Amino acid sequence: MDLKSILILLPVLIVPWIVLYFIFIASGKKVISNFKKLAEKYKLTCDFSKKIGMKIHPAAEGIYRNRSIKIESTVRDSMDGKKVIPHTVLTVQCTNEDNFSFKLVKRSKKNSVLISGGTVLADDNEFDDKFIIQSNNPEKLKNVFDFNTRFKLDQVNSLGFNGMIFLEGSRLVYFEPELLSSDDALMRLELVLHELCDIADVMKYS
Repeated sequence: MDLKSILILLPVLIVPWIVLYFIFIASGKKVISNFKKLAEKYKLTCDFSKKIGMKIHPAAEGIYRNRSIKIESTVRDSMDGKKVIPHTVLTVQCTNEDNFSFKLVKRSKKNSVLISGGTVLADDNEFDDKFIIQSNNPEKLKNVFDFNTRFKLDQVNSLGFNGMIFLEGSRLVYFEPELLSSDDALMRLELVLHELCDIADVMKYS
């Protein structure tokens, strides 16, 4: 290959990597910005010291609506267990004296295979068409997933929900793939935060 051909090819090979680098940098700045917004709005304490590879993985925690909450960036297995990828995880502490549990994911062909057996219907056709739920107490689940809960989860779904919400012990947990790097992801997380606190309140008095 002559020098002229090399000079022509160099920009073609290098420019995409430069573009990807700047996208990577911008994405990281957006994650930090979104955590700062959450910290200011909900009076949380942020930690920006954790770094995995070249990416900062922030965390924030504090008290919201009299409940301990934590939002963190982590690396974990994907839902199908085939790869390890970054996730955003929200945890809300709750009272759960009867060891009630549930797991909710978006309904899809892929998830229908992963979440098989023991599924519960909310007796709302529109909602059941969008979500798959498992629970150890179907009757209590229907009380907890009342009209307001289903309506708010439908709003979350319309913003691109692609993760999982579950109750395990005294923890209500929401996680989704990727870090908090967009406005939609931030809005989704805030909606889920409000809803998990609502669910915790319903559980406390049901």
